[in-house]
Amino acid sequence: MNKDGLECFIKVYEKKSVTSAAKDLFITPQGLSKTIKQLEMDLEAELFSRGPHGMEATACGELLYARAKHICYLMDDIKKEIDIMSGGKGTLSVMTTFSTTSTVPPDMLFRFTSIYSEFQMKLREFPDEYPLGRIFQEEFDIGIVLGEQEIDNCEYELIQPGEVVIVVSKKHPLAAKDEISIKELKNEQLVIKSVEKGKEHNLVDKCLDYGFTPHIVHEFGNISTAHILCEENGYVAISVDLVEKSYHNEKLKTIRLIEKIPQNIYLISRKRDIQSKAVSLFRSYVKEYILEKK
Repeated sequence: MNKDGLECFIKVYEKKSVTSAAKDLFITPQGLSKTIKQLEMDLEAELFSRGPHGMEATACGELLYARAKHICYLMDDIKKEIDIMSGGKGTLSVMTTFSTTSTVPPDMLFRFTSIYSEFQMKLREFPDEYPLGRIFQEEFDIGIVLGEQEIDNCEYELIQPGEVVIVVSKKHPLAAKDEISIKELKNEQLVIKSVEKGKEHNLVDKCLDYGFTPHIVHEFGNISTAHILCEENGYVAISVDLVEKSYHNEKLKTIRLIEKIPQNIYLISRKRDIQSKAVSLFRSYVKEYILEKK
């Protein structure tokens, strides 16, 4: 049993098809079938049976899948650690989302490799509403995200508390207040941050709790768009205090909500019995930076 065989097994399990899995792995279905058969011989157990919905895992297959990703992660970590000990540079794959860059900017993250020159960093930034679960599990060691993304088998560590706020033009009637209730948004036209497909913004749920459906006229990805709509159209933007602190617009006012809706920034990493040296150092580095900013 080797890592390549486990990765092939994982792909077949998730695709429920040898043909589809083979396309993703850029190998022939025959070659993939041979790899799965060899894995079954090594384990002396049948891992799949063919059912009405494709390749279905047996009880042994389910057990292997529950362990296989963790085994692959550990093998990657061992390889990285040995490579560093042998004089090579380990690579740390880091994910961030757009709204976190106001708190932990990319240039600060890249300084990590200046301090710890034995590591290289691969950094990718995604929209806040991007479905992160699968891509994080497959490609990244650690991430900095806004809100809990519900990614399986991950540890979340709060590094910066935040909350939902309201942004309006200073000409808007609500601008006379420093704090409002969600109930006061009942008759307002709202622009709201996009969220992952199939989910609702937390503010929408709060509005429904108060017995009304919010009037959402636009969902934005870029906060600059929301600010323009507030200025020019008199709309009310639903934003995050951490993001608004990075922008200074004298024509707009940020208003707190009486009903607090947390929107925190978290460090996330995969759950492991022993965390890799690179991940441990990076976590400490980011937390020290946050503490120095306070």
